[in-house]
Amino acid sequence: MASYDIAQYLLDRANIQDTVTKNSLYYDTRNISGLANEVYAASILIDYTSILGGEPTTLSRTEWLEQAQGILQTFESSQHLISGIIIDLPQPAPASSSGGTTTTTTTTMATRPEKASLMAHVGGNMILKGQPSSNVIQNGGILEAELQRDPELEKQGVNPWRITKYKVIKKWGNGPGDKVLASELQA
Repeated sequence: MASYDIAQYLLDRANIQDTVTKNSLYYDTRNISGLANEVYAASILIDYTSILGGEPTTLSRTEWLEQAQGILQTFESSQHLISGIIIDLPQPAPASSSGGTTTTTTTTMATRPEKASLMAHVGGNMILKGQPSSNVIQNGGILEAELQRDPELEKQGVNPWRITKYKVIKKWGNGPGDKVLASELQA
């Protein structure tokens, strides 16, 4: 079993935060290869039902990125923001002091997690192609995501965390609205 200490806990938190932050940035920069290679797992449960209707769908990474690329092509520009990322990871066991040295008690050590979940605030500002820049679609809400550690990526020395579930729960909207967006996506 791999060790799970404070350093690994902090590295996991930073890597998970980087993965979900890259998701937003790579959408807005249209970096599809970055989404494929650095963000998504081989299979993803996507749930945008509170924005677009329909049902949650499990897709392969390739299928999802083909759909996402189609969605992104409907926008002249977009800005997706994520903040207040709260990651649910077990705390490693506290270090104990013994004669000036610090040791970790392995009998109470938390198991190194292979999966993690998180919640965050999300927001999006989008301008549809062919629309004036003052005609901005805006929405905001809560992200619920799940990520999994990929052992093969970890062996390569890269961030091993990949998104396996991505659910956006809309809390507000402004502008021409989701009906316009949904109709553009179905056209």
